[in-house]
Amino acid sequence: MVCGQSGITFLGALSLLVSEMIGPGLVTIPILFETAGLITPLIMFSVAVMLACSSALLLVEALSSIPGNEKFQKKIEYISLFSILIDNKILRIISYLILFLSVESMIIATIALTSQAFDAILVRFVGSTCGIGLYPDKGWICVQNLNNFNSPFGDRLMFVTGGFMITFILVIPMAICNLGENVKIQILSFISLIIVIIIWIIACIMNGLSPNRIPLIGNDHSLLVGTVLFNYAFIITVPSMNQDVSIRKVIWISVGITTLTYILIGLFGAMAFHFDLTSNLISEIRSSKIHNIFTDIATLLFPLGGLLASIPADTIVLRYNLVRSELCNYSMATFISLVIPWCVALPFQTGFWLNIFTNWTSLLFISITNFLLPFCLFHLSQKKAKMLQTLELAREEAESNEKQQNKNIDDNKNKNKDYFNREPIISLPPPPSITPDTSTLEGEGEEKSAFQKHLERHLQKLEKQKLENPQLERLKRAKVYRNMSADAVPIDELPDFVLKKNTKKNDSLSTISSSNSNNNDDDNNNNINVLNVLSPGEIYEVDKTYIPSHPSTPRSTSTDDEEFYSLFNYVKPFKAFPGTSKKFSMMISYSAASISILLISGVIIYDFIGLANGKNYFDLGVNN
Repeated sequence: MVCGQSGITFLGALSLLVSEMIGPGLVTIPILFETAGLITPLIMFSVAVMLACSSALLLVEALSSIPGNEKFQKKIEYISLFSILIDNKILRIISYLILFLSVESMIIATIALTSQAFDAILVRFVGSTCGIGLYPDKGWICVQNLNNFNSPFGDRLMFVTGGFMITFILVIPMAICNLGENVKIQILSFISLIIVIIIWIIACIMNGLSPNRIPLIGNDHSLLVGTVLFNYAFIITVPSMNQDVSIRKVIWISVGITTLTYILIGLFGAMAFHFDLTSNLISEIRSSKIHNIFTDIATLLFPLGGLLASIPADTIVLRYNLVRSELCNYSMATFISLVIPWCVALPFQTGFWLNIFTNWTSLLFISITNFLLPFCLFHLSQKKAKMLQTLELAREEAESNEKQQNKNIDDNKNKNKDYFNREPIISLPPPPSITPDTSTLEGEGEEKSAFQKHLERHLQKLEKQKLENPQLERLKRAKVYRNMSADAVPIDELPDFVLKKNTKKNDSLSTISSSNSNNNDDDNNNNINVLNVLSPGEIYEVDKTYIPSHPSTPRSTSTDDEEFYSLFNYVKPFKAFPGTSKKFSMMISYSAASISILLISGVIIYDFIGLANGKNYFDLGVNN
C-alpha cells in the first residue's frame, strides 16, 4: 500500500470505530446469552453503551477545553492531556504507563488472534499451515488438521507461523501510513463485517431457532462484565480522529450499530447452537449441517474485517500519542508502536496463554484507560479551564511583546545602518534671519516668549477639540466598576446622572434664582443645568448612594462562565451534551465513573476469589 493524502470522512470515522469495537469478542457473545440469560446481558449492554458514549464525548470535551484547541486545531492527543492537566509527576508517569500498556496489549492480542485465524483459514482452504517450532518440537512443522486449541499448532511454542507472516505482510504497509490514509481499508472492513453478520444470521436461522436455549435469567454471570464492557474499548481512538466530522453523531451511530450487532448475533447464535466454553460461533457453524461455501466466505472475511483492520489503526494511534505529546521522536515512536508489539506477540501465537494475557490486560489497563481516565481528565479540564485560558492569554501577550521588541530592535538596527551609511554633509546652510514680530507685543511693550506662544496655541487647540468633540470630556471621569463583580470591568460609556429633585434642592434652586433675578434667561438656564447634571466624579461628593460600591482593583476571575468567556475573543469548546449545563455534565461524569469503578473492581475481586479457590474465570483453556 502506498501512502497517499486522504482525510477521514464521516463514513471512514464510522467504519474506524465499528472495526475497533467489533472484534474477536463477537463470536463468543452467544455463550453469554446462553449462560447469563436474556435480561442481565441486555442490562449490561445498556450500561456499556452509556459508559462508552459518555466517556468518549466527555474526553472530546476535555480536549476541546484546552485553550487554542477549541476546534481541535492543535491536534492534542489523549496522552497529551496528562502533561497538561495532571500536576503530580508520579500520577502523570503512572497514567503514561497505563495508556501505553493498554494500547500495546490491544495490538499484541489482535496480532496473535489474527495469526491464529489465518492459520485456521490455511488449514481449511489450502489443506495445511507450516511454521518454525521452538518447543517441544523444533524446526519446520506443518499441520493439516484443526483441534480444540485456538491455534492449529496446539500448545507448541512457535517462532513464526504461516498465519503470522500473512498478517505481517498485510499490516505493515498500512501501519506506516497515517490514520486518514487508511480510511479506505476501514470502509472495506466495515462492509465485510456487514456481509459476515448477514451470513451468520441466515445460517443460524437455517439451522433452526430454539428460544428455550436462552433462559430469562441464567445461573452463570462470571463472563458478563468482561465480555460486554471490554468490547466497547474504542475511546482511545477517538482523539486521533479528524474532528472535522460530526464526532457526536459518529460516536452514537457507531455504538448503536455495534450494540445491535452484538445483540442480534448473541440471540440468534444462542437459539441456534449449544456452546461450551471452548467453542465459538465459527466452530459451531463449521461443524454443523448448514456448512457451505457462504459460511466459508464469512469465515475468511471475519479476520479481515473484524481483526486485521484494527491492528494498523491501533499502531497509528499509539504513534500519534507518542509523537504529538513530544515524549519521543518519530523514529522511536515507530519502533515502540510497530516493532515491540510484533516481537512480544510471537509466544502468544499458540496455546492458551493468549486468553490469560488478553483478559488480564483488558481488566487492568484497557478498562482503566477507556472507562476511568476520561472522566478524571474531564473533571480536571473543567476545574482548570479558566486558569488555562488565563495562562494562554498571558503566553500570547508575552509572545506579542517579544515580537514587538524584536521588531523595535530590527528597526533601530536599520536606522543606525541608514545613519552610518548616509552621505556626509559638505557645508551647512546659512542660518535664517530672525526678525522681531511687533504684532505680538503686549500693552506693557514687552514681547511674549516662545514658550508662552506655544502654550497659548496649545490651549486654543484643546478648547477647540473640546467644543468639537464633547466625548473627550468623558476621559476625565473616574473609572467605575460593576457592583461587586469579580472581573471588575471598567464601564467607559456611563450615562449622565440626573439628580432627583427634592425639597432641599428646590429651595436652593429658588434661592439661587432670586439672587440672580437680574440676569438673563440663558444664564438662569445654565445655572439650573449645572446643578441638575453632574459628572460621575462630582457625584461622589454630592450623593454617593447613587454610585454602587466597587473594589479598587480586580479581585479574581469571575465564576460565571458566560461572563468570563465574553471578556475574551474566545471560541466556546465542544459540548458533550448540548443544551445542558456544566453541572449536568459533571453529574454524568461522576455517575459514570462510579459505575465503572464498581464494575471493574467487582470483576477484579471476583477473579481473585476464583484464583484463591484454584479457578481462573478468565482462562478458557481446556484445562480450566
